[in-house]
Amino acid sequence: MNNKEKVALVLSGGGAKGAYEAGVWQALTDLGINIDIVTGTSVGSINGAMVCQGDLELTIKMWRELETHMIFDVAEGSQPIDYAREIVINKGAGSTRLKKLLSEYVDEEKIRNSPIEYGLVTVERNTLKPVKLFKEDIKEGQIVDYIVASASAYPAIHAHEIDGVEYIDGGYADVLPVDMAVEKGATNVIAVKLNAIGVLKHDSLKNAPNLTVIESKWPLGNTLIFDTDNARKIMRLGFLDAMKAFGVFEGTYYAFAKGSFNKTDTKMADLCAKLFDMDPTLVYTKDSFLKKLKEIIGNSTSELDEALENFKHLGTGASAIHELIKDIKNLSGSHIFCLVMAQNIKEKGPDSIFLSRPVIKLLPEAVMAARFLVKFQLI
Repeated sequence: MNNKEKVALVLSGGGAKGAYEAGVWQALTDLGINIDIVTGTSVGSINGAMVCQGDLELTIKMWRELETHMIFDVAEGSQPIDYAREIVINKGAGSTRLKKLLSEYVDEEKIRNSPIEYGLVTVERNTLKPVKLFKEDIKEGQIVDYIVASASAYPAIHAHEIDGVEYIDGGYADVLPVDMAVEKGATNVIAVKLNAIGVLKHDSLKNAPNLTVIESKWPLGNTLIFDTDNARKIMRLGFLDAMKAFGVFEGTYYAFAKGSFNKTDTKMADLCAKLFDMDPTLVYTKDSFLKKLKEIIGNSTSELDEALENFKHLGTGASAIHELIKDIKNLSGSHIFCLVMAQNIKEKGPDSIFLSRPVIKLLPEAVMAARFLVKFQLI
C-alpha cells in the first residue's frame, strides 16, 4: 500500500465478539498497515474509537479484563436467561456501567486530535432513522455518549438518551458501515465481520474498493456474555485470520506457516485438523502439525480397532454404500470415521469404497482428510 492510498478499517457490531476485532487490529499493526479511516457500529464503534486514539495495548488490556457485569447493569455472573428477565421486567438492561467504562478508556481529546477519521452509526429509537456521524459532527463532550448509543442493543439494552432523543444500536441501520468509509475517500477497505444480528448492506461491500473481508470460520461466542477466556481466544483468532488475509499464514480454519504444504495439501491438512479438533489458536509448521496429528491418532487406537471391526463386512457396489451410510451414524466421532476411511484407502488403494464417486460426493471433506493421512503415512 503506497502513501497515496487511503486505508479504511470498518468494524462490525457484535457485542462480546468484538474481542476478535482487537486481534485483527493487532495483526494490522504488526504488518505495518496504517489506518486512515475507521468506522464502526455498536462494539465496532468502541474498538474504532480505540483505533482512532491509537491505544492498541490499552484495547488488548480492556478485552482481557471485560466481564458482563462491567458492561451492563446486571448482576455478576449473569447468563442469557437473566437478560431475558431484564427485558421482560425492566424492558432491557441499563448501560450506565458501559458509559462509566468508556469514560475510563475513551479519550475524546485524543480522538479529535487524531489524524485518523472516525465515524459511527446509531439509530433514533422512535423513528428508526439512521444516524451516521463522524467525529467532527459530534458536539464536544458527547463522543462517549454516541458510542454508548451505537452500542445500545435494544431491546436487550435500554435506549440511550442524548439531548432529549433516544438512540439504539446502529446495527438496526448498518451493522458494517462500509459506505461511510467510502464516502470519506477510502481506496482500500478492510472490513471485519462478526456475523452479528443486524442490517448488512451487501451492495456496500460489493462496491467497496480493494476490499479485504476478515471473518472467523469459528463461532465467536454469545453476543451478550463477556468472558475473559473467550475474549483471549477470539482475539487470537482475529490476529491469525488477519495474518491469513494478508498472506502471512495459510489455511482456512487453521493457520499454517507459509510454505508448510502445497495448496492442495494445505486444504487437506486444514480439514484434517478440523475433524481431529486441533487447537485453532496455534500456528502450525509441517513438522509440528504432523507430530501433533500423529499423537492424536495414537491416542485413538482402541476406538479405531473397534470401529474397524464394524466395517470389515463392507464390500463394493450400491448395496455396500447403502450399508456404509447406515454404519456412519453409529460412529461416536468424525475423527474415528476418518481413520477408518484412511485405513481402508491404505489397504485397498483405488478400489477402496471410500474413493467411489458416491462417497466422495457425500463426504468430500472426510475423504480429503483421510487421503491426507494416507499420503503422509500417519496411519
